[in-house]
Amino acid sequence: MTPDSLKRLREWFRANAAELPWRPADLDALRDPYAVWISETMLQQTQVSTVKDYFIRWMKRFPDVETLAKADEAEVFKYWQGLGYYSRARNILKTAKIVAALCSASRMTGVRKMPETRKELEALPGIGAYTAGAILSLAYHQREAILDGNLVRIFSRLYELEFLPTEKNCAEIYWEYAREVADSPKAYMHNEALMELGRTVCKTKSPLCETCPLHKECRAFLDGRTAEFPPAKKRTEKSWHGTVLVVESADEKILAVNGGQKFLDKQLALPHFESARHATIALPAKAEDYINADEVESVEHCGTFRHSITVHKIECDVLHVRLSIKAKSAHLPKSTTFEWIEKAKALETFANSFSLKALKKIMDPLPDGRG
Repeated sequence: MTPDSLKRLREWFRANAAELPWRPADLDALRDPYAVWISETMLQQTQVSTVKDYFIRWMKRFPDVETLAKADEAEVFKYWQGLGYYSRARNILKTAKIVAALCSASRMTGVRKMPETRKELEALPGIGAYTAGAILSLAYHQREAILDGNLVRIFSRLYELEFLPTEKNCAEIYWEYAREVADSPKAYMHNEALMELGRTVCKTKSPLCETCPLHKECRAFLDGRTAEFPPAKKRTEKSWHGTVLVVESADEKILAVNGGQKFLDKQLALPHFESARHATIALPAKAEDYINADEVESVEHCGTFRHSITVHKIECDVLHVRLSIKAKSAHLPKSTTFEWIEKAKALETFANSFSLKALKKIMDPLPDGRG
């Protein structure tokens, strides 16, 4: 991009920057690197409109890295519930503990407590090239490049790049364009302006090209090929069918598995396993990995639900399994870690929507039992 086009980009951004809870009114202000880190991590795979309320709630509960570092994983998951990709939340907590320990050891004070080099940041759990660049650029005003989906879309259209950075040996080409944009004292503004432009103008579908400050130099626009860029990402969806067990003891407690599950490893979840469709007439043999069949009083099929995790399209049958004995007397396999949750508190205890969808089938079932 030329100096003139970057100037037009800055002017457009100053006139059109949306009010966001993580964005200061003064667009030239340095920012709290902790807030930048949290907002940018939340924004991965998630729409801005969704993230706003999550960010506000998070910052009220965890206003700084020290407060977050003292939290346990269950509480962090509660504040993350609904954003999906729970590995992000787990990595945030890991990094917070590392950074808080470093701050304590060095007696660092003030808000600027995140590392200030790309190498240090990328060494932390969950912080990759994009997030590191965002922290260094937006919080510290360093001349550091970023490359997210918005910039990929803009660069692909500007230069008619008929490949994606995920393709072999292609990432560096996109990063070169990103570094070109960031090679300026105003790198922080260029980076954020391009993200805003991609979100509001250079959209995936129906881009508002006539209002774009860069349309006069956009090759795809000039050639009438905007809809062709960026090229479609090759994505293979995988179908998975399973059964979820809502096991209820005689004293109204719900059985939860802590880790060891296919999609929800290291999370508190309802027991689930792969199964054939409609294989729910009786208690499946696989259920005995979690309970003792001799202690089962009744089994009821409560419907199905659909769910998506990464590339997996999931459909699950829900079985409500009532035990004839109290939780403390149940004989559970020793190969898995279990917990008993009060039924009245179950909906507020599980932090993943997968388990919540299954629970709601027995607590608030649809009239016809459909998912």
